[in-house]
Amino acid sequence: MGVTRVLFAARNRPFGVVLELDYEGAELPLTGASISMQVRQYAGQPGEPIGEHVDVPFTDAAHESEPGLRTLRVEPALSRATLEAMPTGLNAPEVGEADRHFHEIKLTYADGAQDTLWTGAFFLEPGVDDT
Repeated sequence: MGVTRVLFAARNRPFGVVLELDYEGAELPLTGASISMQVRQYAGQPGEPIGEHVDVPFTDAAHESEPGLRTLRVEPALSRATLEAMPTGLNAPEVGEADRHFHEIKLTYADGAQDTLWTGAFFLEPGVDDT
C-alpha cells in the first residue's frame, strides 16, 4: 500500500501537511488504529528517530466524487523546535542548502499489524525569515 512521497520542511517554522490516499474496496479496519510519522537521518537508521509524531490525526471517508473509492486523510506535523534540533543531513549540504533525511508514515491496526502509507525523502530547508 506504500506510496513514495517527498516532503519539504523549513527549520524556521512548524511543519504540517495534509496527505490523502485514495483506495478501492472495503473501509479499512481503523477502530483502535493509530498512525505515526518518523523522520530519520537515513533509511534504516537505528535508535530513536530525529523527529516523530506519534498520534497523527486522520479521517477515512467515502471519496467525494468517485463511487467505490475511499479517502484516507492524514495530517502529520512537527514543531519548529523539533526541526531546529535536527542534525545536518548525511548529504553534507553546502551553507543554505537543504538537509536530506527520510520519513515513514505508518498505520498500526488494533491487532498490531502495520502498513507503510508513505515513505521517502524529507528535505529540511534552513529557512529565511527568522521571526
